[in-house]
Parts: sequence; structure tokens; C-alpha cells
Amino acid sequence: MTNGKTMTSSVSPTHPRGEPAFHWGSFVVGLIMLLLVIAQGIASGLPGYVGMAGLILLLTGVYSFFTHRPSWLWLHHRRDAAIVGVIGLAAFLTALVIRLNGG
Repeated sequence: MTNGKTMTSSVSPTHPRGEPAFHWGSFVVGLIMLLLVIAQGIASGLPGYVGMAGLILLLTGVYSFFTHRPSWLWLHHRRDAAIVGVIGLAAFLTALVIRLNGG
């Protein structure tokens, strides 16, 4: 205690479950996902970028929703996982429409 105040740890007090704010594992997985999106986009153009990003978000959301685990995006609530999954599905379907319309 200094000056009548308690000292706090380096963990953010608002972060769920007192976990550190930065996770190297999540960072590495995020970089790998970004490389997959870029590679698919280079190979297929706009539908590739949107479709791969959508597929990754869809699978991440579904994983977190059904396993109740935070995943690499640290989705701590099923509601958040559902939102990410729906956004991923919308992006994936958008890429499909772009591809089918000759984009």
C-alpha cells in the first residue's frame, strides 16, 4: 500500500476472469488467419478475401458457441460467439454471391 491506496497488478481490472490483456497464442493464430485471408484473396480476388474471412469468422463463432470456450478471438460469451458466427456466415454468403455473379 502506498499513500493509503492499494496497488493493482498489471492485469486489467475490466478484463474477464483476470486474464492478461495480451495473448501470444491468439496473436500468432490471428496472424496465421490473416495470411490465409491474404493468400486466398491473391488467388481469387475480392470473393477470396471476403469468403475466407467469413469462413474463419463462421468457424470461430460456431466453435465458441458450442464449446463455451473463448477461442483465439477470446469470445467469452455465447452471444458474442453467435454474433461473430452470423457476421461470418453473411460474409461467406456475400462472397458466394459475388463469385456466382462473375465477380
